[in-house]
Amino acid sequence: MWSKFFSSEFSRNVSSQMLGTGLAQALPFLATPLLTRLFSEEDFALYTSFFAVASIFAVAVGGKYHLAIVLPKDERDANKIFVLSIYLTIAYALTIALILPWFHRFFPENLDSVLYYVPLYVLFFGIWSSYINVSIRHKSFVSNAVSKVLQAGGYIVAALVLGFSKVLAFGLVIAKIVGTVVSWIFLSQKTAGHFRFMGWSDLKGVATTYIDYPKYGIWPAFLNTISLQALILILTKFYSTDDLGYYGLTFMVLSAPLGLIGVSFKDVFYQKMADLMNQGRNPEALVFFKKSTLALFLMGLPIGIILFLWGEPLFGFVFGAKWVRSGEFASILAVSFVVKLVVSPLSSVFNATNTLRIASRWQVLYFITTFATLLCCALVFELNIIQLLMVYVAHEIILYGIYFLLQYRMIDQRST
Repeated sequence: MWSKFFSSEFSRNVSSQMLGTGLAQALPFLATPLLTRLFSEEDFALYTSFFAVASIFAVAVGGKYHLAIVLPKDERDANKIFVLSIYLTIAYALTIALILPWFHRFFPENLDSVLYYVPLYVLFFGIWSSYINVSIRHKSFVSNAVSKVLQAGGYIVAALVLGFSKVLAFGLVIAKIVGTVVSWIFLSQKTAGHFRFMGWSDLKGVATTYIDYPKYGIWPAFLNTISLQALILILTKFYSTDDLGYYGLTFMVLSAPLGLIGVSFKDVFYQKMADLMNQGRNPEALVFFKKSTLALFLMGLPIGIILFLWGEPLFGFVFGAKWVRSGEFASILAVSFVVKLVVSPLSSVFNATNTLRIASRWQVLYFITTFATLLCCALVFELNIIQLLMVYVAHEIILYGIYFLLQYRMIDQRST
């Protein structure tokens, strides 16, 4: 299918990304039946809540400048952006470490102990993100893919060791950080990006040129990430710990194909789209966008059908009878899963065209409507979790449909 839809270089790049990311997603997936027997529903609930909070804080790493590393034609400018993103990540992580203790009361009590790990995760995730974008710029997709396998392997080994030994609490949380560190160390040795100290006078030029990334990228992305974690936050506040734990497993399992197809595709799609736009080949970019949409849909549809029809027995067989509830959640979320799988990777068009303002407006709309919908369901109508998930799916289909139309319009306007 790849050779039919895309050029040979794109096919090879996506294939290497999917192979590496596939292994990276398959390894935790294969280990999950063991992890569900080593860790309780409460452990999964705690990990799910921690990762939701950490993901929100991680939005602003590097001032979003790491996303611009792919764009400059001049290699020296790209390296300056890389160094700038590292500087800002370190400063940001230190700021979180200093101010977070003052805001513990705003978080659920069960998160008190693990909040101290948030700045550490943000630091390593931010540095890792900078190196990932360097590898994308230089088409080092093999190293990129291997790093993701190592990230998954580090997570699994650490989780198994901590799960069996019980020497440390919060095993899944610590394992997540360990996997990120392992991946970063590998990338630092294999990519063309090498950190060296630079003064502000060296970085001021690129900071100004790509100011739209922090200016229009951070707050909308911050709102968007909160929106993506909104369901977890609502479940944490208004529903039982067991339901949160069951949803935590559902989230982990659905993230596997989203990572395999979506993330792998997005990295290569971004590089290819940016290259086409830089060369002024806008009509080709539109054709490429349409073919990418079709390819993503064809890959996501079979997974969605399987989840929709056989989610409950599949989860019960793979993860144990007590996790059938997670399979029920997966069946409900199957349709929105396919929609996200198609639309999310294509959002790179806004980065490639440096039109982040349009994406930011949608993200603000998504934030407002997501929380308004979920809060009404939980507080006003007091829906049970099954009803809540059904309303959530309908909301996702509508909002991501709007997002796709904005993406298509942006490429279509530039091709005429």
